[in-house]
Amino acid sequence: MTGPRIPPKTLALLRPLAEFARREGLPLYAVGGCVRDWLLGRKDVHDLDLVVEGDPGGVAKLAARLLGGQAEAFGAFGTLRVKGDRLRVDFAASRQEEYPEPACLPKVRPAPLERDLFRRDFTINAMAVRVEPEGAGALVDPYGGLRDLKAGVLRVLHPASFRDDPTRVFRAARFLCRLGLRPAPGFGTLVRQSLYGCIAGRLSRHRITQELLRILAEAEPQSPLRRLRSWGYLDLVYPDMPVQVRGASVEERLGSLVLSLGEKGEEFLGSLPVERSMARRIKEALRVCRQKASPRTALSPETARIVALACPYLPKTALQSLFLGGADLQAAGLRSGPDFRAVLDEAARAQWAGRIRSRAAAIAWLGIRVRTY
Repeated sequence: MTGPRIPPKTLALLRPLAEFARREGLPLYAVGGCVRDWLLGRKDVHDLDLVVEGDPGGVAKLAARLLGGQAEAFGAFGTLRVKGDRLRVDFAASRQEEYPEPACLPKVRPAPLERDLFRRDFTINAMAVRVEPEGAGALVDPYGGLRDLKAGVLRVLHPASFRDDPTRVFRAARFLCRLGLRPAPGFGTLVRQSLYGCIAGRLSRHRITQELLRILAEAEPQSPLRRLRSWGYLDLVYPDMPVQVRGASVEERLGSLVLSLGEKGEEFLGSLPVERSMARRIKEALRVCRQKASPRTALSPETARIVALACPYLPKTALQSLFLGGADLQAAGLRSGPDFRAVLDEAARAQWAGRIRSRAAAIAWLGIRVRTY
C-alpha cells in the first residue's frame, strides 16, 4: 500500500483551494475517510473532509464558487458544507474536543492538526494529507492508522472512546463490515463497558436515528445490523428489532423494518425523528398492509415500493387505486349511505386479493354484488 493517490478530478478541485490557502498562510489538509479510501485505491470518493489550521470560511467560499453551490453552516461546531455534482465537501477549523459528560456533545476549541486527528473515532480515520498546489503532500499519521489499515484492524484511539461517544459503536459496525476488518484486541470489552455501564443509553433518539439511517445506506446493511445485535446495541434502536431489510433506498429499507414489526411498527416509526414526508409514506404503507385492501387513491411511488417489498406475491393491480368509485355505485342503483362504504371496502379487499383485476371485472363484480342487496 503506497501513499494516498488523489483522483485527478478531485485534484482539479483541490489545487485552486490549495493555492488560495497557501496565499493566506492557512495549512490545508484532507482528513479522515477520504484519506483512508484513497490509501485503499478507491476512486469513487464523493465526500471530502478538509481541515484548515485557521478560519476555513475563505476556502469554503472559493469551493462554493468552483462547484456552483453555497457554503452552508452544518452541525454545531462551525463546519461549512459545500455540495456539488456528486461531491460533498466539508470544511472545518482544526480543533480538539472535550466531553464533560459521557455520551454528550463535546466542547471544542482550536488546536493543532495532531490534536484534531486524536478526536476522531478510529486510527484508520485519524490520518491526513497536506493539500498542496502540486498535489498530495506527505501522509500525516501520528496514531498508526496506516499500520492498522494494512493489517485489517479496527482500533479506537483511546480506551475512553466509546464512553465519550457511543455512536462510534454504530460506526464500528459499519466499518468492520464494509471494509472487511477485524476488531483490535479488547475492542469487545470496550463496547460492552459502554453499553452495560448505562452510557450508551444516554444517546438521544436523534443521534441513534442518524446512525441507523447511515447503516441503512450501506451496500449490505444486514451485516452491521447483525454485528450490533451481537453486541446488544440493536436494542437501543428498538427492542426485538429485525436485521433483515429489503429494498435499495434508505426509505425502502426503513419501511421494510417498520412493516416487519407488524403491530409494533407504528410505535417504532413514531420513535424515530425522521423526515416527516418519509414517515408519512411509510405510515401509509403500514396502513395499506394492515387493511389488506387496495387504496382508494393512488399511492406514492415510494409507498407502493415499500408495500410491494413487504408483500412480494401481490397481484400487480392490488396497489393500483380502486377501480370502482361512488359514481359507479350510484349508476348501479345504490344510494349514498352505509352500503356505499361497505361495498367499496369489499371491492378494495377483492382487488387486493386478485379477484378483481381490471375496471371491466370491477363493474361485472359490482353488478353481481348489487343484486344481492
